[in-house]
Amino acid sequence: MTRTPSPDQDHRLTREDDNTTLSQDTVERARQATGPRAALVVHHGEAVKSVPIADGGSLVVGRAAPADVVVEDPSLSRRHARFTRIPAGLKVEDLGSTNGTHLGGARIQTATLAPGEAVSLGSVTVSFSLASTSAPLVSGTESYERFVHHVEDERVRARTFGRSLALVFVRALGGEHAHVSHWVPRCRGTLRPVDRVTLWGETAALVLLPETDLSRARTVASALVEGRRLGEPTLVAGVALHAGATETLIDRARGLARQARAERRVVIDGDAEAGSVTGAPVWASPKMHALHALIERVAASHIPVLIQGETGSGKEVVARAIHGSSPRAKGPLRSVNCGAMPLTLLQATLFGHEKGAFTGADRAVPGLFEQASGGTLFLDEVGELGAPAQAALLRALETQRVVRVGGTEEIVVDVRILAATHRDLEQMVREGTFRQDLLFRLETMRLSVPPLRERPEDLQALTTRFLEQASRAADGRARRLDPAAWSLLTTHTWPGNVRELRNVIERAVVVSQGDVITPDDLPERLTAIRSGLGAPGAHPTPGESDADFKERVRAYETKLILDALARTGGNQTQAAKLLRMPLRTMVHKIKSYGIKKSYE
Repeated sequence: MTRTPSPDQDHRLTREDDNTTLSQDTVERARQATGPRAALVVHHGEAVKSVPIADGGSLVVGRAAPADVVVEDPSLSRRHARFTRIPAGLKVEDLGSTNGTHLGGARIQTATLAPGEAVSLGSVTVSFSLASTSAPLVSGTESYERFVHHVEDERVRARTFGRSLALVFVRALGGEHAHVSHWVPRCRGTLRPVDRVTLWGETAALVLLPETDLSRARTVASALVEGRRLGEPTLVAGVALHAGATETLIDRARGLARQARAERRVVIDGDAEAGSVTGAPVWASPKMHALHALIERVAASHIPVLIQGETGSGKEVVARAIHGSSPRAKGPLRSVNCGAMPLTLLQATLFGHEKGAFTGADRAVPGLFEQASGGTLFLDEVGELGAPAQAALLRALETQRVVRVGGTEEIVVDVRILAATHRDLEQMVREGTFRQDLLFRLETMRLSVPPLRERPEDLQALTTRFLEQASRAADGRARRLDPAAWSLLTTHTWPGNVRELRNVIERAVVVSQGDVITPDDLPERLTAIRSGLGAPGAHPTPGESDADFKERVRAYETKLILDALARTGGNQTQAAKLLRMPLRTMVHKIKSYGIKKSYE
């Protein structure tokens, strides 16, 4: 029976996990639809949502009511385009929008889509999906928000009970059938019921593998990309093991997947090339040139090095540079993210395990210490290790011997240790949360990586590098920034550092309608700078011209964080997402800036 809303009930239903709003009539028509099940698949930022459309039905997509499907994106017009289900497919009509409706890169007024085809409405992509009434539109997937909640839950279990966890980022390299609807259902069918899948745009997906160690994660990822059927695109994958934060884990998996190619289709944490997402270092600033000179001197030795810097500043790039310039360059480079890693997982990952050591250990597996023998082992985010893990690591560093889990024999290893952290380890020693003897072992030499805001000379070189890489990965068409967009990049403070810049450029390449990237293609947090503190051409208030630049940046970042916390009711995870800032970075700034709970 059709449910009629009461007069005082809001006649628009908001989907629980994004900002896409559906009218009541739209929902009721979809409920009553019979026959093949059709839908608009709306790709907005990182979210992907399916909106059912009945035979003969019509839906208007736009930025605000009275559109049937409301997507809160400034690139959309209020009523942007109408989609009508016809026997031949899905008819698309542009409704006089400002940014236009594009099909295959060309602006259109009207067109007919076949299943799997897509159009761009500003920075929003809408594709046409068709499935039987008994099958979901993208079989076996869940919303991104619900997926993230499952990742958070599994991280807690991994930390509490010593379980393992892996995340796989799978992407299609291109081709006629690169759309997720052509290959995700098959991938879902190869997984366990406990595994989770969510879509990441039109051509990529994330897979959560609870209680999965390095060996099984590699096996699963290989099955996902190599088990393709006739007509499926070439798939590649990046595999990240349990890390300190969900955002870090996802970003790590994405970075590894970007390195994968047809000839090397799975890249996994601990591989020699893992983390090499930017190619040769780009260092144009005096600070980074001075750091490079120090790296060359340090690289010639075998001493441990502690690399310190903010999240996303390029600590792993420095580690790879040290290894590449060292006498061990021909040996292996292995890496591991130590963030919140429980002791049992640390031991299995670093020291290896024997056959039968635990459930699922069907063969002996060497750990990263053994794999890196004769080369270098990079311990990322070493400041996140708990006390038991610190003790286990210290013993291995002092003795240069490891014992596999479930074994008794000591194995001699020859490994150079490079470690990285964004934490103040001396303060942690004073607080009793980090072992002083371990710190002494790790920091025979310390290198500090300056944040991006302190080396503006690197911005142009890095932007050029990322533009070239993102353009090749997208469609091979070179992009350039117009002066207004470049001005926004130079006025942004880059709290996420080089990683944030790379993500901004990759997004801009994806949403841009032509060869020139404009301010409309950049995230709102950059365009908002023009009306905020430090806006180009703004006149300083009395006394402001004498203020220290760092204090002005601090005041601006404090205001942004407080506003985000107020909007999310004090939820730091949601506030970090709102600011597109790693959660760990925001927590660090809250503590260092002394931000109090005035938002409550």
